[in-house]
Amino acid sequence: MEDRISYLKEKANNIRINIIESLYRAKSGHPGPALSIVEIVTVLYFSEMNLNQRIKDRLVLSKGHGVAAIYGALTELGLIDKEELYTLRKIGSRLQGHPDMTKLPLLDAGTGALGQGLSIAIGYALAARLLNSPSRVYCIIGDGETQEGQIWEAAMFAPVQKLDSIVVILDNNKLQNEASVVNTLSIEPIADRWNSFGWKVISIDGHDISQIKMAFAVARDTKEKPTIIVANTVKGKGIPFMENNMAWHSKTLEKDEYTRALEYLKRV
Repeated sequence: MEDRISYLKEKANNIRINIIESLYRAKSGHPGPALSIVEIVTVLYFSEMNLNQRIKDRLVLSKGHGVAAIYGALTELGLIDKEELYTLRKIGSRLQGHPDMTKLPLLDAGTGALGQGLSIAIGYALAARLLNSPSRVYCIIGDGETQEGQIWEAAMFAPVQKLDSIVVILDNNKLQNEASVVNTLSIEPIADRWNSFGWKVISIDGHDISQIKMAFAVARDTKEKPTIIVANTVKGKGIPFMENNMAWHSKTLEKDEYTRALEYLKRV
């Protein structure tokens, strides 16, 4: 078990390197929101999700601006090569600044207009039910995104339908574009709110791989209700000068910052 955790930690670090490498070359993008979901994405792709095309689990990144983490994971899986990774956000690239499945069919949803991803995930879950498919649906949402009304419409609907194949992961990093979530529009008490709608609620450290794996196991065992994992995370996680720094929501990496970030990651 410890060897497996070490393997996933190594993958997470490699994904962070891929994020920094690609965003530096793009000269634009969202490092903070991508770095905060790295462990979640790592466990999903390298431990939790069934990627077999016949019974494929789905991943909807509702907070689409964090997509560099997905591209970093797909590179680690060997589904994207480094040369293509470095085309992130370039004209004509399959790797757009927000997920575009029409350009990159490896993705399960095109997102970016915040609030819509959970509704897409519900659509996948209903389709799987109609097809008697065991496939599961994972949806990563942002805490700032949870201020959107469409999230709450979807949150009301899924428990009524007893959609136990859906797992929402809330990236609860407590910062959004220009301010803290609490100072913009507080979403607390977030666990109580989802629980009142009929969701199974699990709160974890969103960077602790053992806790993430445990939460997904509990979700699999939960029947007749959807699950939300409130993952308490750090925006910019893994790069000390980016952590909990709102400036890095979408700040461009300068050469010295790029060098410092890689030096730190390659020491881990």
